[in-house]
Amino acid sequence: MDGEKKGQEDLISKKISWMGTITLLILLVLFLGVTLFSNNKLTSQIRLLTEHPFTVNGDIGDVKTDLALMRIRTERLQSYNQSADIDTVRIALNDIYSEIEDLIEEIDELYLGPDEHVVKLRNTYNDIKEEQSLLLQFAERPSSSGRVIADYEEENLYPLYEEFETDAQQILNYVRKTQQNIFISANHMSWFTVVGAFIIMIATSLSLIFFQSAIRKINRRLYQRNRQFEILSDTVDEAFLMFRKEQVQCDFVSNNAEKVLGLTVDSLRQDRTLIYQYMSEETAEKIRRKIYLEEKHTWDMVIEYQHPNSKDICWLQVRFYRIGSPADIQYVITLTDRTQEHHANLVLQDALVNAQNANSAKRDFLSRMSHEIRTPMNAIIGMTTIAAASIQDQSRVEDCLEKISYSSKHLLMLINDVLDMSRIESNRMKINREPFELYQFLNAFVSVVYPQATSKGVKFTEKTSNFTEHTTYLGDSLRLNQILLNLVSNAIKFTPPGGEVGIEVIHLPSRGQKCWLRFIVSDTGIGMDEEALTHLYTPFEQGDASIARKYGGTGLGMSITQNLVTLMGGHIDVKSTPRAGTKFTVELPLEQSDIDIEPFREDAFQTLDVLVADDERDICEHMTLLLKKMNINAQWVLSGREAVERVVSAYETGTGFDICFIDWKMPDMDGIETTRCIREKVGQDTPIIIISSYDWTDIEEEAREAGANAFISKPFFQSSVYNAIVGVVNGAFDMKGPRVKIAGNSLAGMRILLAEDNALNMEIAVTLLEMNGATVEWAENGKVAVNMFMSAEPDYFDAVLMDVQMPVMDGCEAARSIRMCGHGNAETIPIIATTANAFAEDVSIVLAAGMNAHLGKPLDIEQLCGLLLRLCGKMNNM
Repeated sequence: MDGEKKGQEDLISKKISWMGTITLLILLVLFLGVTLFSNNKLTSQIRLLTEHPFTVNGDIGDVKTDLALMRIRTERLQSYNQSADIDTVRIALNDIYSEIEDLIEEIDELYLGPDEHVVKLRNTYNDIKEEQSLLLQFAERPSSSGRVIADYEEENLYPLYEEFETDAQQILNYVRKTQQNIFISANHMSWFTVVGAFIIMIATSLSLIFFQSAIRKINRRLYQRNRQFEILSDTVDEAFLMFRKEQVQCDFVSNNAEKVLGLTVDSLRQDRTLIYQYMSEETAEKIRRKIYLEEKHTWDMVIEYQHPNSKDICWLQVRFYRIGSPADIQYVITLTDRTQEHHANLVLQDALVNAQNANSAKRDFLSRMSHEIRTPMNAIIGMTTIAAASIQDQSRVEDCLEKISYSSKHLLMLINDVLDMSRIESNRMKINREPFELYQFLNAFVSVVYPQATSKGVKFTEKTSNFTEHTTYLGDSLRLNQILLNLVSNAIKFTPPGGEVGIEVIHLPSRGQKCWLRFIVSDTGIGMDEEALTHLYTPFEQGDASIARKYGGTGLGMSITQNLVTLMGGHIDVKSTPRAGTKFTVELPLEQSDIDIEPFREDAFQTLDVLVADDERDICEHMTLLLKKMNINAQWVLSGREAVERVVSAYETGTGFDICFIDWKMPDMDGIETTRCIREKVGQDTPIIIISSYDWTDIEEEAREAGANAFISKPFFQSSVYNAIVGVVNGAFDMKGPRVKIAGNSLAGMRILLAEDNALNMEIAVTLLEMNGATVEWAENGKVAVNMFMSAEPDYFDAVLMDVQMPVMDGCEAARSIRMCGHGNAETIPIIATTANAFAEDVSIVLAAGMNAHLGKPLDIEQLCGLLLRLCGKMNNM
């Protein structure tokens, strides 16, 4: 369609050009004709004016002059009429007669008027001549006197003179009229010439304007088309060349040839074969063969090309189009940069290979997982069968139970690894920012891994260096513990007895506002080769099949470790030599806390000053009452502006508040703006807890940026307020301290309400608690638990163990209902969540519902007993 339109435009352009040329030629010929006609006409008029009116007019004048001379000569006879005088007059008259006759002859020849005018003039002249002859004869008479002669002349000649004068004047008048007519005709011809020339000039100008406009439009379209082609050829990664078969020069080279090919337009226009220098000889020869030997009209190929400037290898798609007649063959060649597509194809191929490898790895993983899961399950089932068969052999039963416990923990570890990897791959893993004391953290960590190393006969060492006394940092101690536990556990696992495993923690120089800690985990174990190191962090993979068979594992530990290090903003490095050991180096950025953490004591509450800001008086009074029950000094205000003023005033007097509870939704100035103002005026020293009746996840990021430290939901319970204060003061929701060995009857005298919908889990929990001396009452769902609590006597139950996921009413709703029921110790009774959901946000949800703590399933009875004793205030009695 575009080609047809272009052909029509070219045909129209040719027609307009021919029409313009012919029209201008016609106008030029017409102008030439008018000019020639006018010039000829004017020439003839001038010649006519010169030959006729002017000559006849002069001849008439001469005739009149001669007539006057003739009269003078004859009048002389009136005074002198002697013979000599008469002869003189006769001679003079003869001369005049000769001249007048010549004049009359010329007038007769040139006069354009009626012939009778000249005939009459001639006749009158003849009459005058005859009368003058008679006068001369009359004058010769002796009797003729001057007076007689005068009378004779007056009577016979003077009338003829007058008649001759009249005849000459008649001719003269006609001549003058003819002359005037010639002048008028010449003037008309002049005007005709001017007007004709002006008209032809206007017609020529209009024709020129019209054809120039038409040609300009066509040229504009051609320019636009050429410009569009230039823009298109300059913007796309495609170069265009046009050349004849037997010439090395190019007729056309697009401007972007330099961008695509790295060669200047002028150089390519002079020599198109320059491109052969930057491709292989085989490719160049193949292109020459196609140009000179093959007869195909179109063909294309992809070639490898080295860019002359960058020296990078790129890939060009070369297309050839053969045009023209056999006698004049021309080629159009386009060269398109396909480097990105080539690389994309390579990436896709690599992705396909990686996907295939990943699928293979996952198949291997599932195979290993089947083996790993079945191994502890087989142990659990087998040991359970053996124990049942050896019920009378106590030592045998104890051995079976110990192995069942070990296998169960191993199975739990496998499940946790898979769940962690799933959360990492779905980007749901979050890093917390809470204070922790490094030495307390390391002591707790070493207390876990040291027994593992000792039991295997591996020497374990720990070392710290470059630390000051201030060793409290902000970070995710749980994830840090997981990273180090993965590395150290692997080191112990792959180090044979007699070997060494060590961990070293080094304080590095600060970078910006961050403190960097380096954790080095080294061992003298089996080590790894280069091949194993290449896919060390690949999920579901291990060094080789023998590693999996001999040492077990899911192949997820190192992938999880690397992802956790990356999420925490650090990096991990590994150096390993087969049979010589491995050294992992992890560097992590941590913020240094302003306040050192010490073991928390309840009597520390007595020194706290707390400010509550809420626009509802009842809320303020209720929160203040709860705080006073915990021996905390509390004040309250009803607006954010008052809160800022009160905090600033206390800060300036040196009695600043230790904690501020600030409501999110307040008129005039909301909680986030209030927090921001407090931070601007008094800095970061005062912990701020945002109060909300809503889900705070939507404002968490903004509140954290404003300076908020924690969140608490309405309605308030003593336990939730307690945990919030402990969280900002001690850096955790549950206070950390040394584990205390729990005696077998440590829960004696305690009555516990257990809400659990699974009968088997219920049986396990009841048995474990009763084994430690507690009395347990069971509720099959949250609603039943609430009813049992409300129907019991006040302070009947000492604690509640609440499963989170239950039918009819879940654990969170049940906890809220208990806190709000107002029955007995509803606001203070410890409620502990027990659930298989052990992620950080799950902990936040149960704490926001009013529970005191969170324990993951399967339950660790020792941990559960310690938590119950602490929350019930009986830890110090042990």
